Amino acid sequence: MTKHNEKIKTAYREILDVCDKHIGLSDSAYMGDIKTMCESAKNHLAIIEWIEKYGIDIPHNRQVYGSNYIKMSEFISFSYYKDGMGDREKGCGKYISWSDDGSQPEDEWLLVISFPAGGYIFGEDYRGQKQLFQDFFNELKSYKPKYSDTCNSSMYWSMENAGKIYKDFIEILEKYRKRNKSELNDRKIQRLKEELAKAEEAI
Repeated sequence: MTKHNEKIKTAYREILDVCDKHIGLSDSAYMGDIKTMCESAKNHLAIIEWIEKYGIDIPHNRQVYGSNYIKMSEFISFSYYKDGMGDREKGCGKYISWSDDGSQPEDEWLLVISFPAGGYIFGEDYRGQKQLFQDFFNELKSYKPKYSDTCNSSMYWSMENAGKIYKDFIEILEKYRKRNKSELNDRKIQRLKEELAKAEEAI
């Protein structure tokens, strides 16, 4: 643990102590601000812990949403799951929509890598990029996520196992983007050849 991190931790703990002391203020106009400061301090303490325990280095200026969600990029986030399935009808709990094996996280932070658009992340040629995306998804899956939702192209890693994929993700993504660029040119050439053949037959 560096002296710098220790100073930061001390500062955020002091902020948290002050917030906890005044969290019961009855005036709702102040409650929102105090709650926000409290959640922010908790998030920054969690980020320091992840650096120290798992080598997951998250800049402190990342956008945080409450105390249970940190957005890193278009595809990566850290999310806290506390109540498992909860009560779906009442909208309670936080759960994985379509877990491959039916298992659900409870009371844990997870690194989430998700692709709502599926193969379209590589462009509009979905049919040609379908296998490319499957290969890409399978390589990410080889990093052994704790939970998977293949139907929604999402994977979830425990913090203990998240460091490696967090570090390697950009390099893997760029590798498949380069492959797509090469394959896309080949597909365009093939389509042009097919169109030319049809045109010649029509003459």
